[in-house]
Amino acid sequence: MEEIRFDGQVAIVTGARRGLGEAHALELGRRGAKVVVNGTPGSPGLEKVARAIEADGGTAIAAAHDVATRAGGQALVADAIDAFGRLDVLVNNAGILRAGYFEDLDDAKIDDIFDIHLKSLFYVTQPAFAHMREARYGRIVNTSSNTAFGMVALASYAAAKAGVLGFTKTLALEGAEANVLVNCVMPNAATPAMENDPIPGFEEDTRFAAAFEQIMPRFRTDLITPLVAYLASLSCTVTGEAYSSLGGRFARVFYGVTEGWLAADDTVAAEDVESHLDQINALGDFIVPAKIRDEFESVAARTEARQKAEEDK
Repeated sequence: MEEIRFDGQVAIVTGARRGLGEAHALELGRRGAKVVVNGTPGSPGLEKVARAIEADGGTAIAAAHDVATRAGGQALVADAIDAFGRLDVLVNNAGILRAGYFEDLDDAKIDDIFDIHLKSLFYVTQPAFAHMREARYGRIVNTSSNTAFGMVALASYAAAKAGVLGFTKTLALEGAEANVLVNCVMPNAATPAMENDPIPGFEEDTRFAAAFEQIMPRFRTDLITPLVAYLASLSCTVTGEAYSSLGGRFARVFYGVTEGWLAADDTVAAEDVESHLDQINALGDFIVPAKIRDEFESVAARTEARQKAEEDK
Protein backbone atom coordinates (compact mmCIF):
# COMPACT_ATOMS: atom_id res chain seq x y z
CA MET A 1 0.00 0.00 0.00
CA GLU A 2 1.41 3.37 -1.02
CA GLU A 3 2.13 6.05 1.56
CA ILE A 4 -0.58 8.69 1.79
CA ARG A 5 0.92 12.01 0.73
CA PHE A 6 -0.27 15.57 0.19
CA ASP A 7 2.60 16.86 -1.93
CA GLY A 8 1.53 19.90 -3.94
CA GLN A 9 -1.73 20.23 -2.01
CA VAL A 10 -2.91 23.00 0.28
CA ALA A 11 -4.86 22.37 3.48
CA ILE A 12 -6.70 24.63 5.90
CA VAL A 13 -7.08 23.41 9.48
CA THR A 14 -9.33 25.52 11.71
CA GLY A 15 -8.82 25.59 15.45
CA ALA A 16 -5.23 24.50 14.92
CA ARG A 17 -3.32 26.30 17.65
CA ARG A 18 -3.50 23.36 20.06
CA GLY A 19 -5.12 20.00 20.73
CA LEU A 20 -6.63 18.04 17.86
CA GLY A 21 -6.25 20.86 15.33
CA GLU A 22 -2.55 21.18 16.06
CA ALA A 23 -2.09 17.42 15.66
CA HIS A 24 -3.98 17.45 12.34
CA ALA A 25 -1.96 20.40 11.01
CA LEU A 26 1.38 18.85 11.98
CA GLU A 27 0.47 15.52 10.38
CA LEU A 28 -0.69 17.06 7.11
CA GLY A 29 2.50 19.13 7.02
CA ARG A 30 4.64 16.04 7.63
CA ARG A 31 2.92 14.36 4.71
CA GLY A 32 3.71 17.18 2.31
CA ALA A 33 0.76 19.58 2.48
CA LYS A 34 1.17 23.32 2.61
CA VAL A 35 -0.85 24.09 5.73
CA VAL A 36 -2.86 27.17 6.66
CA VAL A 37 -2.99 27.11 10.46
CA ASN A 38 -6.08 28.91 11.74
CA GLY A 39 -7.11 30.23 15.12
CA THR A 40 -8.95 33.24 16.52
CA PRO A 41 -7.17 36.61 16.48
CA GLY A 42 -5.10 37.17 19.59
CA SER A 43 -4.97 33.50 20.57
CA PRO A 44 -1.45 32.27 21.30
CA GLY A 45 0.12 29.29 19.59
CA LEU A 46 -0.64 29.81 15.91
CA GLU A 47 2.84 30.90 14.91
CA LYS A 48 4.33 28.14 17.06
CA VAL A 49 2.42 25.47 15.14
CA ALA A 50 3.31 27.00 11.77
CA ARG A 51 6.99 27.17 12.73
CA ALA A 52 6.89 23.55 13.96
CA ILE A 53 5.63 22.44 10.54
CA GLU A 54 8.44 24.38 8.88
CA ALA A 55 11.02 22.95 11.28
CA ASP A 56 9.90 19.50 10.17
CA GLY A 57 10.55 20.39 6.55
CA GLY A 58 7.05 21.55 5.65
CA THR A 59 5.41 24.78 4.57
CA ALA A 60 2.85 26.68 6.62
CA ILE A 61 1.35 30.06 7.34
CA ALA A 62 -0.60 31.24 10.37
CA ALA A 63 -3.99 32.80 9.60
CA ALA A 64 -5.74 34.41 12.56
CA HIS A 65 -9.41 34.83 11.66
CA ASP A 66 -12.63 34.35 13.61
CA VAL A 67 -14.34 31.56 11.66
CA ALA A 68 -17.54 32.13 13.64
CA THR A 69 -18.12 35.11 11.34
CA ARG A 70 -18.73 35.16 7.60
CA ALA A 71 -15.98 37.74 7.09
CA GLY A 72 -13.53 35.56 9.00
CA GLY A 73 -14.34 32.47 6.95
CA GLN A 74 -13.96 34.34 3.67
CA ALA A 75 -10.69 35.92 4.77
CA LEU A 76 -9.26 32.54 5.81
CA VAL A 77 -9.95 30.94 2.44
CA ALA A 78 -8.62 34.04 0.69
CA ASP A 79 -5.38 33.74 2.68
CA ALA A 80 -4.91 30.17 1.45
CA ILE A 81 -5.55 31.09 -2.19
CA ASP A 82 -3.39 34.22 -2.02
CA ALA A 83 -0.47 32.40 -0.40
CA PHE A 84 -0.52 29.14 -2.34
CA GLY A 85 -2.85 29.57 -5.32
CA ARG A 86 -5.15 26.66 -4.53
CA LEU A 87 -7.08 24.81 -1.83
CA ASP A 88 -7.44 21.05 -1.74
CA VAL A 89 -8.28 20.15 1.86
CA LEU A 90 -10.42 21.75 4.55
CA VAL A 91 -10.46 20.36 8.07
CA ASN A 92 -13.23 22.05 10.07
CA ASN A 93 -11.95 21.47 13.58
CA ALA A 94 -12.54 24.73 15.47
CA GLY A 95 -14.50 24.23 18.65
CA ILE A 96 -15.14 25.18 22.25
CA LEU A 97 -16.93 23.58 25.18
CA ARG A 98 -19.62 25.32 27.23
CA ALA A 99 -20.87 22.66 29.60
CA GLY A 100 -23.93 23.22 31.74
CA TYR A 101 -27.23 21.66 32.70
CA PHE A 102 -30.04 22.44 30.27
CA GLU A 103 -31.93 24.80 32.56
CA ASP A 104 -28.75 26.83 33.15
CA LEU A 105 -27.96 27.51 29.48
CA ASP A 106 -28.22 31.21 28.69
CA ASP A 107 -28.12 32.80 25.24
CA ALA A 108 -24.36 33.26 25.36
CA LYS A 109 -23.68 29.59 26.05
CA ILE A 110 -26.07 28.52 23.30
CA ASP A 111 -24.93 31.08 20.72
CA ASP A 112 -21.21 30.57 21.34
CA ILE A 113 -21.55 26.84 20.70
CA PHE A 114 -23.68 27.16 17.57
CA ASP A 115 -21.51 29.95 16.16
CA ILE A 116 -18.25 28.04 16.36
CA HIS A 117 -19.40 24.45 15.86
CA LEU A 118 -22.11 24.87 13.24
CA LYS A 119 -22.27 28.34 11.70
CA SER A 120 -18.50 28.37 11.14
CA LEU A 121 -18.94 25.34 8.88
CA PHE A 122 -21.05 27.48 6.57
CA TYR A 123 -18.79 30.52 6.78
CA VAL A 124 -15.55 28.69 5.96
CA THR A 125 -16.90 25.90 3.78
CA GLN A 126 -18.95 28.07 1.40
CA PRO A 127 -15.94 29.87 -0.13
CA ALA A 128 -13.79 26.74 0.12
CA PHE A 129 -16.45 24.58 -1.53
CA ALA A 130 -16.87 27.04 -4.40
CA HIS A 131 -13.14 26.88 -5.11
CA MET A 132 -13.06 23.08 -4.89
CA ARG A 133 -16.02 22.64 -7.22
CA GLU A 134 -14.36 24.84 -9.80
CA ALA A 135 -11.13 22.84 -9.45
CA ARG A 136 -13.11 19.57 -9.63
CA TYR A 137 -11.37 18.25 -6.52
CA GLY A 138 -11.60 18.66 -2.78
CA ARG A 139 -11.66 16.90 0.56
CA ILE A 140 -13.62 18.31 3.49
CA VAL A 141 -13.43 16.76 6.95
CA ASN A 142 -15.88 18.06 9.55
CA THR A 143 -15.77 17.46 13.27
CA SER A 144 -18.86 16.03 14.92
CA SER A 145 -18.98 14.27 18.28
CA ASN A 146 -20.46 11.17 19.86
CA THR A 147 -22.15 13.52 22.32
CA ALA A 148 -24.75 13.57 19.54
CA PHE A 149 -25.80 10.21 21.00
CA GLY A 150 -26.75 12.18 24.12
CA MET A 151 -24.85 13.38 27.19
CA VAL A 152 -26.03 15.14 30.31
CA ALA A 153 -25.00 18.81 30.63
CA LEU A 154 -24.07 19.16 26.95
CA ALA A 155 -27.41 19.95 25.27
CA SER A 156 -26.19 22.84 23.11
CA TYR A 157 -22.94 21.09 22.22
CA ALA A 158 -24.70 17.82 21.34
CA ALA A 159 -27.31 19.64 19.24
CA ALA A 160 -24.64 21.48 17.26
CA LYS A 161 -22.58 18.34 16.74
CA ALA A 162 -25.65 16.43 15.56
CA GLY A 163 -26.18 19.25 13.09
CA VAL A 164 -22.70 18.59 11.69
CA LEU A 165 -23.88 15.12 10.65
CA GLY A 166 -26.75 16.46 8.54
CA PHE A 167 -24.52 19.19 7.12
CA THR A 168 -21.92 16.59 6.10
CA LYS A 169 -24.36 14.25 4.39
CA THR A 170 -26.06 17.04 2.44
CA LEU A 171 -22.83 18.71 1.34
CA ALA A 172 -21.50 15.32 0.23
CA LEU A 173 -24.45 15.01 -2.17
CA GLU A 174 -23.82 18.46 -3.62
CA GLY A 175 -20.09 17.88 -4.01
CA ALA A 176 -20.12 14.36 -5.45
CA GLU A 177 -20.24 15.28 -9.13
CA ALA A 178 -17.19 17.56 -8.69
CA ASN A 179 -15.13 14.97 -6.77
CA VAL A 180 -15.47 16.98 -3.57
CA LEU A 181 -15.74 14.33 -0.86
CA VAL A 182 -17.16 15.35 2.51
CA ASN A 183 -17.01 13.26 5.68
CA CYS A 184 -16.96 13.83 9.40
CA VAL A 185 -15.20 12.42 12.42
CA MET A 186 -16.31 11.91 16.00
CA PRO A 187 -12.99 12.24 17.84
CA ASN A 188 -12.34 11.25 21.43
CA ALA A 189 -9.13 12.57 22.97
CA ALA A 190 -7.95 14.58 25.94
CA THR A 191 -7.87 18.23 24.87
CA PRO A 192 -7.44 21.60 26.63
CA ALA A 193 -11.14 22.35 26.11
CA MET A 194 -12.08 19.34 28.26
CA GLU A 195 -9.66 20.33 30.99
CA ASN A 196 -10.79 23.96 31.08
CA ASP A 197 -14.53 23.29 31.16
CA PRO A 198 -15.34 20.16 33.18
CA ILE A 199 -18.72 18.56 32.57
CA PRO A 200 -21.10 18.69 35.57
CA GLY A 201 -22.21 15.32 36.87
CA PHE A 202 -19.68 13.34 34.86
CA GLU A 203 -18.12 11.61 37.87
CA GLU A 204 -21.55 10.74 39.24
CA ASP A 205 -22.09 8.41 36.27
CA THR A 206 -19.93 5.67 37.72
CA ARG A 207 -20.29 3.32 34.74
CA PHE A 208 -19.19 6.03 32.32
CA ALA A 209 -16.36 7.08 34.62
CA ALA A 210 -15.12 3.48 34.87
CA ALA A 211 -15.16 3.02 31.08
CA PHE A 212 -13.43 6.37 30.64
CA GLU A 213 -10.71 5.36 33.10
CA GLN A 214 -10.10 2.12 31.19
CA ILE A 215 -9.77 3.93 27.86
CA MET A 216 -7.86 6.95 29.19
CA PRO A 217 -4.34 5.67 28.28
CA ARG A 218 -5.44 5.65 24.62
CA PHE A 219 -7.40 8.90 24.81
CA ARG A 220 -4.82 10.63 22.62
CA THR A 221 -4.77 12.92 19.61
CA ASP A 222 -2.33 10.65 17.74
CA LEU A 223 -5.08 8.02 17.63
CA ILE A 224 -7.47 10.49 15.96
CA THR A 225 -5.33 12.22 13.34
CA PRO A 226 -4.70 9.13 11.14
CA LEU A 227 -8.44 8.96 10.42
CA VAL A 228 -8.53 12.65 9.51
CA ALA A 229 -5.45 12.28 7.30
CA TYR A 230 -7.03 9.42 5.36
CA LEU A 231 -10.36 11.21 4.86
CA ALA A 232 -8.49 14.33 3.70
CA SER A 233 -6.42 12.44 1.14
CA LEU A 234 -6.61 11.54 -2.52
CA SER A 235 -6.82 7.91 -1.37
CA CYS A 236 -10.20 8.52 0.28
CA THR A 237 -13.07 6.93 -1.63
CA VAL A 238 -15.99 7.51 0.75
CA THR A 239 -18.27 10.51 1.11
CA GLY A 240 -21.17 11.48 3.34
CA GLU A 241 -19.93 9.21 6.11
CA ALA A 242 -19.24 9.65 9.82
CA TYR A 243 -16.56 7.80 11.73
CA SER A 244 -15.94 7.49 15.45
CA SER A 245 -12.42 7.17 16.81
CA LEU A 246 -12.31 6.04 20.43
CA GLY A 247 -9.38 4.46 22.23
CA GLY A 248 -7.81 3.13 19.04
CA ARG A 249 -11.11 1.71 17.75
CA PHE A 250 -12.32 3.17 14.43
CA ALA A 251 -15.95 2.63 13.44
CA ARG A 252 -18.58 3.85 11.03
CA VAL A 253 -21.51 5.76 12.52
CA PHE A 254 -24.77 5.81 10.57
CA TYR A 255 -28.44 6.73 10.63
CA GLY A 256 -30.64 3.66 10.39
CA VAL A 257 -34.39 3.45 9.82
CA THR A 258 -36.13 0.31 11.04
CA GLU A 259 -38.52 -1.61 8.83
CA GLY A 260 -41.19 -0.48 11.24
CA TRP A 261 -44.92 -0.95 10.87
CA LEU A 262 -46.75 -0.09 7.64
CA ALA A 263 -50.38 0.70 8.37
CA ALA A 264 -52.87 -1.45 6.48
CA ASP A 265 -55.18 1.43 5.58
CA ASP A 266 -55.34 5.21 5.53
CA THR A 267 -56.80 5.58 9.01
CA VAL A 268 -54.38 5.42 11.94
CA ALA A 269 -55.12 6.20 15.59
CA ALA A 270 -52.77 6.80 18.50
CA GLU A 271 -53.86 3.43 19.89
CA ASP A 272 -52.64 1.75 16.68
CA VAL A 273 -49.19 3.25 17.20
CA GLU A 274 -49.17 2.01 20.79
CA SER A 275 -50.20 -1.52 19.81
CA HIS A 276 -47.49 -1.72 17.13
CA LEU A 277 -44.72 -0.03 19.13
CA ASP A 278 -42.63 -3.19 19.45
CA GLN A 279 -42.69 -3.63 15.67
CA ILE A 280 -41.85 0.04 15.14
CA ASN A 281 -38.86 -0.22 17.48
CA ALA A 282 -37.58 -3.65 16.35
CA LEU A 283 -33.98 -3.54 15.12
CA GLY A 284 -34.00 -6.78 13.13
CA ASP A 285 -34.34 -5.16 9.72
CA PHE A 286 -33.34 -1.62 8.85
CA ILE A 287 -32.03 0.51 6.00
CA VAL A 288 -29.20 3.05 6.03
CA PRO A 289 -30.39 5.90 3.79
CA ALA A 290 -27.67 7.72 1.87
CA LYS A 291 -30.22 10.42 1.10
CA ILE A 292 -33.84 11.22 1.97
CA ARG A 293 -35.01 9.62 -1.29
CA ASP A 294 -33.88 6.20 -0.06
CA GLU A 295 -36.44 6.16 2.75
CA PHE A 296 -39.19 7.35 0.41
CA GLU A 297 -38.35 4.61 -2.10
CA SER A 298 -38.28 1.96 0.63
CA VAL A 299 -41.77 2.84 1.85
CA ALA A 300 -43.05 3.27 -1.72
CA ALA A 301 -41.81 -0.21 -2.65
CA ARG A 302 -43.49 -1.80 0.37
CA THR A 303 -46.72 0.08 -0.35
CA GLU A 304 -46.68 -1.04 -3.98
CA ALA A 305 -45.99 -4.64 -2.97
CA ARG A 306 -48.89 -4.61 -0.54
CA GLN A 307 -51.24 -3.12 -3.13
CA LYS A 308 -50.23 -5.75 -5.68
CA ALA A 309 -50.76 -8.53 -3.14
CA GLU A 310 -54.24 -7.20 -2.44
CA GLU A 311 -55.04 -7.05 -6.15
CA ASP A 312 -53.85 -10.64 -6.66
CA LYS A 313 -56.15 -12.04 -3.99
